[in-house]
Amino acid sequence: MTRKEKYIAACRKSIEKLYDDTCNIYESGLRKDSKTGITKPTADNLVVKNQQCRISFKTISPTNQTESNNKTSQEIKLFIAPELLIKEGSKIVITRNGRTTEYKNSGTPAIYSTHQEIILILVKEYA
Repeated sequence: MTRKEKYIAACRKSIEKLYDDTCNIYESGLRKDSKTGITKPTADNLVVKNQQCRISFKTISPTNQTESNNKTSQEIKLFIAPELLIKEGSKIVITRNGRTTEYKNSGTPAIYSTHQEIILILVKEYA
């Protein structure tokens, strides 16, 4: 192992020590019904189960707050192993501190030697 490879491995190990969340990743695709033999589209194909990860939250405030406009937004970022292939639009269900929350990813991940970062969007359920 080269010096650079040792350095990357040590950095990755340090980053992964911070992974205190777990996630399941689902993709859209086709699934064959075992009873009828008919292939149907589905959004719940489990592709990764109980993967260690970490999410980070950043609140972004608007630049011009007024009495009528005090909206804020939150950036949610997933940190996960770099070798995983997570397609755009995947559903990602994350368990953190005993609470499970459903997200969808918003786009292409930023992939590094030690990890990948994916911006997530909270999936809100409507009553």
